[in-house]
Amino acid sequence: MSHNKIILILGVVFLSFGSLLAKDYDSTHELPEVRQPDKHRVYLRSTGSAGGLYIPEKDYLRNSDVSFMLFNGATMYDLLMYTQQMPKYDGSANTRELEYRYQDKFRIFYESRVLVNDKKQDDPYLAQFTENKKSFGLAYFHPLNPHFSIGASLRRTSINQMTNSGGISYEYIPPFAGSIMGISYLQFHDREAKLNFTGIVPGIHLEIKPLRWFEIHLGQQFYNLKGNDSKVGFAAATVAGLGVATFGYSGGDATYTGTRQSIDFVFRFSSWFAAKWGYSKESMRVKYQNYLTLGNSPTATLLYSAWDGSQTTKFDFTALNFTLEFSKSFGE
Repeated sequence: MSHNKIILILGVVFLSFGSLLAKDYDSTHELPEVRQPDKHRVYLRSTGSAGGLYIPEKDYLRNSDVSFMLFNGATMYDLLMYTQQMPKYDGSANTRELEYRYQDKFRIFYESRVLVNDKKQDDPYLAQFTENKKSFGLAYFHPLNPHFSIGASLRRTSINQMTNSGGISYEYIPPFAGSIMGISYLQFHDREAKLNFTGIVPGIHLEIKPLRWFEIHLGQQFYNLKGNDSKVGFAAATVAGLGVATFGYSGGDATYTGTRQSIDFVFRFSSWFAAKWGYSKESMRVKYQNYLTLGNSPTATLLYSAWDGSQTTKFDFTALNFTLEFSKSFGE
C-alpha cells in the first residue's frame, strides 16, 4: 500500500469522525478551554497493526547465494536457486502498553510487541518470522500552550527476531545441451536465524490538541542498538540416488540502526476511553561485524566470513494501527 493511499485513508477517517463528533458534541466546540490534566493517571492500551514486512533474512539469503557462486562457480542449479527469492510479507503485530503520567508531563511506560509474518504459498523457504520487542522508558512533555506540547523520551529496548525456514522440496533441472536426461533433486532443509539487540532509543514527540475530544500525536524514535546474530542450518539431499548432508553455521556481532516514525489521530469519547487511528513506518539496517561463516576448508571459511561480515540487510515494517485506550485518574 503506497504512502499516498495510507494518508488518504487516514484523512477520510478523520473527516468522518470529525463530522460525527461535531453533531453529537456541539457544546464541546463552544468551550475553548482545555481540561486541566489530572495529577495522576494510569493508561492501558492495546494496539493492532497490519502492513508490509521486509525481514533481514531475505537479503542474507540472496547474499549467500551470490557468495556461493562467486567462490565456487555458477551452475544451472545454483542459478535456479538464486531465482527463488524470499518474498516481502504481510505482517501483523499486537502491542500492549502500560503508562503512568504525573500532571501529563512526566511519564513512565512499558511496551511489549509481538510481530509475525503471514505465510505465503509462493514462499520457497516456508519462512516463519517472529519478533518480540520490549521497551521500558521515561518521557517528559512540556506544554508550550494549552493546545500544544513537545516531548522527549528515552527507552531501554530489547528486540529478539527469529526466522525459521525449511521443509521438503523437489527440484528438476532440464537436460543440458548434448544431454538426454535431466537431474532431479529431493531436498530436506531446516534453518534457524536469530537476531538479538538491546540499547537506548531516544525519541522526540509532538502532541497537538485543537479540541477537547481530538488530538494529533507525532513521534520519531532513533535506533542504534547492538547485539548478535546466529544462523544454524541443516540440509540433506538425494541426487541420482546418492545422499548428501550438510551442516552450516554463521554468527557474529551486529548493529541495528534506523528510525521509527508515527502519526496518530486520537478521539476521546470520554475521560476514560479513547481510540486511535494511525500510521507508522520502521526502517532499520542490520550491519554484521566480527563474523564467522564455516566453510569446507580454512580458505573457504575465511572467504565466506569476510563476505558475510561486509553485508548489510534491512528490516522494514510499514503499518496501519488501531488502538483502544483506557485510563483512570487517582489522587488529587
